Amino acid sequence: MEILPVLIQIDLITLISMEYKQKFKTELATLYRDGELDILFKLLIADLKKQEFNQVLTDGIALGADDEVLFYNAINQLKALKPIQHILGKTDFYGLQFWVSPQVLIPRPETEELVHLILSEQKNKTVNILDVGTGSGCIAISLKHHLPKADVSALDLSLDALAIAKKNAEKHKTNITFFNDDALNLAESSYPNYDVIVSNPPYIALKEKADMEDLVLNNEPHLALFVADHEALIFYDKISDFALSNLKTGGTLYFEINQNLAYETKGLIEQKGFEVALFKDLNDNFRMIKAQLRG
Repeated sequence: MEILPVLIQIDLITLISMEYKQKFKTELATLYRDGELDILFKLLIADLKKQEFNQVLTDGIALGADDEVLFYNAINQLKALKPIQHILGKTDFYGLQFWVSPQVLIPRPETEELVHLILSEQKNKTVNILDVGTGSGCIAISLKHHLPKADVSALDLSLDALAIAKKNAEKHKTNITFFNDDALNLAESSYPNYDVIVSNPPYIALKEKADMEDLVLNNEPHLALFVADHEALIFYDKISDFALSNLKTGGTLYFEINQNLAYETKGLIEQKGFEVALFKDLNDNFRMIKAQLRG
């Protein structure tokens, strides 16, 4: 006789779960693909339930009154094409969680691949690293987390970005030295020599704006995204010049690059005297460069 109430309770919980998921998908179906909606729903529920993404079960969900308000607020923000990372205020990158805001670029999988390349080549080494244009600090902090013996520094022109980066460094207990400086005007004498210089600089030409999603254009800092059409490689030019003076003998320069300008970027850096290798990402696009001075 006790089985019936239990079954009714289970059915009610399942019904609640289906109602939340169905409401979520119905409200957003015209804006996002079904697969995207599954991921967004799971990210939101993971945050509300304070669970890891991979541990979240999207069935049998019951939300309290406060969480329900947050749930429907999130739907409204997603309708306004606000990134889920900004709604939650955080995102995952290379196994770590980072605070993000509209003042920094949302870390992307391609940049994880750049970090992986560096770690695979610098593993077990005691190295001095500089991250130019650190944004959220995701590159510098991930490198320091996995290379605890490394001496890591990072710089950015934006004070707002540096505030986020410092908050992330504190979160992960990583000792990073931060500088407020302009990547296009680095004074060589103000910095020591480094074993590794890495940068994911602005590299999208203004003419490419038309091909970009509104989600990015309306929510992420243009200072960290775009360069003038006639100066598409200016950051690679200036940072490579800095590396000529501030890389140690045998040191390495790493860049994330615009896949549409891969060979042009390679040629520019080679002209300065570097041996340059292009690397593809998981989508088979050239997105990374490794450069070392010729002997």
